[in-house]
Amino acid sequence: MPRPSPSLGRALLALCGAVLLLFGGWFLLAPRARFAASDPLPGATVSLPPPAVTVRFDSALDPRSTIEVLRTIAVSASGDTSYPGGERVSTGAGLDPADAGRRTLRAALAPGLSTGLYVVRWTALAARGGSERFGTLYFGAGMPVPEHITRDMPGALRERDYQQRGRRSTLLGGVILVALAALLPRLPRRR
Repeated sequence: MPRPSPSLGRALLALCGAVLLLFGGWFLLAPRARFAASDPLPGATVSLPPPAVTVRFDSALDPRSTIEVLRTIAVSASGDTSYPGGERVSTGAGLDPADAGRRTLRAALAPGLSTGLYVVRWTALAARGGSERFGTLYFGAGMPVPEHITRDMPGALRERDYQQRGRRSTLLGGVILVALAALLPRLPRRR
C-alpha cells in the first residue's frame, strides 16, 4: 500500500490553515455597529430616571437589534435601599423611530421609577453583514455609579463582539497550521 507523501501532508495543513485564516479574517473585517454615544452617558449621574434611554451607533442597525434597561439598586423616597436583582424597567424597546438612519436604539422607561442604579444592555446587529456586538453601560439616577463598577468597567461601559475569543482562536489555529506546513521537514521517500 503506498504511503502518503509528505508534500501531500504539507498541502493539507496549508489548506486547512488557509481556510481558518479566511474565516478568522472575515470575522475581523466584517462591518460592526460600534457604540458612539448614549443618553444618559455611561457612568453619568442624573437627578431622576429619564423617560427613555437611547444608545447611538456608528453605522446602521438591523431591525433585530435589541436594548433593555434593568434596575439593579432601587432607592425609595424615604432613602431605603433595595436590590431588585435586575428588574426590567424598559418598555417599547428597539430601533428609534425618530432616527431615519437607523443608528439608534431606544428604550422607554416605565413612569414613576425610583432613583437607583440602572444598567442598559444591547445587542447591535450591523445592517450590512449582520455582525453582532454586545454592550452594557451603567448610569445612576439620584446616586453615583459605584466605584467597583467604574473600576471593573472603565467609563461604566463595556462592548464586545459575538464569540470574540473563538474568532481569535480560529485565527491562531490558522497561523499554527500554515506555520507547521511551512516547517514540516521534507522527508525523502523510501522506495
